[in-house]
Amino acid sequence: MARLFRWAAAAATLLLVLTFSASEYSKPGDPGPPPDLSEPIALTPEELRQPPNIIIVLSEAFWDPTQLPGLQFSRDPIPFFHSLQNSFPHGTMLSPMFGGGTANVELEVLTGLSYRFFPPDSVVYEQYIKQPTPSLATILSAQGYKATAIAPFHQWFFTSTDVYRYLGFSRFIPLEFFNPDEFVGPYMGDAAVARRITEESERSHGPDFIFANTMENHYHYYPGKFKRNTIDVKGDGVSAETIGLTETLAQGMSGADRMLQSLVSHYSTVREPTIIVFFGDHLPSLEKYNAYVDTGYISGTDDPDFLEKMYHVPLVIWNNYLPRGEAEKLHMSPSFLGPHVLKMAGREGSDYTDYLGELSKKLPVLPPAEHYARYGIDPALAGEYARRQAEQFAEAQRLAPQRSEGTFELGYGQPRLQDITTGGGSRSERHGPLQLTLEGGRFGLGCTVFVDGQAVPTTWRSESTLQALVPRELIGGTGTLAVQIKVLDSKENVLAVSETLSFPAQRH
Repeated sequence: MARLFRWAAAAATLLLVLTFSASEYSKPGDPGPPPDLSEPIALTPEELRQPPNIIIVLSEAFWDPTQLPGLQFSRDPIPFFHSLQNSFPHGTMLSPMFGGGTANVELEVLTGLSYRFFPPDSVVYEQYIKQPTPSLATILSAQGYKATAIAPFHQWFFTSTDVYRYLGFSRFIPLEFFNPDEFVGPYMGDAAVARRITEESERSHGPDFIFANTMENHYHYYPGKFKRNTIDVKGDGVSAETIGLTETLAQGMSGADRMLQSLVSHYSTVREPTIIVFFGDHLPSLEKYNAYVDTGYISGTDDPDFLEKMYHVPLVIWNNYLPRGEAEKLHMSPSFLGPHVLKMAGREGSDYTDYLGELSKKLPVLPPAEHYARYGIDPALAGEYARRQAEQFAEAQRLAPQRSEGTFELGYGQPRLQDITTGGGSRSERHGPLQLTLEGGRFGLGCTVFVDGQAVPTTWRSESTLQALVPRELIGGTGTLAVQIKVLDSKENVLAVSETLSFPAQRH
């Protein structure tokens, strides 16, 4: 019941947020004017000797919808992404997924394990990551990095909390620790993810490895998903459904582009070497393939270029400290991205990532086996990759009992409960529920107030303030109330618990 009250309050807040964020996004988090990309910032030799921050952003379903033929967009949905392509490494990755399966793309980027060598339709996170497994997080943590994962969705989804702990992250910030006023449409906004990226790097004294994914642009793309679209789409001979889908998609892409701009703007002024890797995980499902066929982008699933057109996702790698030169063109599978970034950052890899780095020079992309001939894939190289992956995975399983997991914190840890006050004193209030105002922090949408062990209706006011309504039947004659805050997920799992404060209360 408490969650019902809490989500009802969140919905009211969400309505206000949607109205605000539907303008040209002038709310806090607006990236402002584009930064100067012509030259890196002038870091001192001492600053340049610092290991660079490495920030990897998996942008949900990020893609360039202007590739759809026959459509005219009132403005470019991703102008900042396009501007980065002029000066920074960029290109495409051959994703193993279409329309979903984000976790399998994450797996490739973080571990170098190729989804191609797992059984079809697997969700590797849920089925196979049951023990400590080497990843970019473990490699970089061993070199003094703080490794943080950020994902604005339920902590239980894809068994994310367990997986990120097994992959060597020291902190994971899931949806339950975001704020109810940070939604854009039905999902958490990209600006909220960008905010947490910068917060985490600012409060760390050493180099950071941050892996974040986003949700604002997640399927579905129905008209009205966002309060107001700021991009109009027109097209001759295409359906009204396609126009509606692509307008919503373009708006979501615009939010992702602004997120990228805000991150680059921020780290363009930070006196720490920083690399930002930004890519899409898969193409968006526009009622699966409907809009792609309707616009003539593909003829159907039998299109001879189906794999080429429907599985290549955009990628750009920005940095604030390396000399500018001719923008490198990239084309790889996601499993080779980690070794590439380690080399760019001048970081030592593992034997496995070193192997992948060398392999990518001969085998930059790994398509499904039935496409080996078309892509010129040497089956022997692919077979060697499969063998080395199996050895890597078996070794992780064999060593699991010997590996002690490092420190791991979910969200912002234990919420702080510092002070409790009551509401007003009118006759109706005296005979109705007792209103409590709780001060402390850091409070998010998962916070629920418990009184004498019972959940009570809770309203989020800010990261430092909650309000709770205590039914009069919970209040004894002249006793005290034991008040506590718990962070709950959507399945009522308890993720964190505050200390208990005693509060004097009296039934009127």
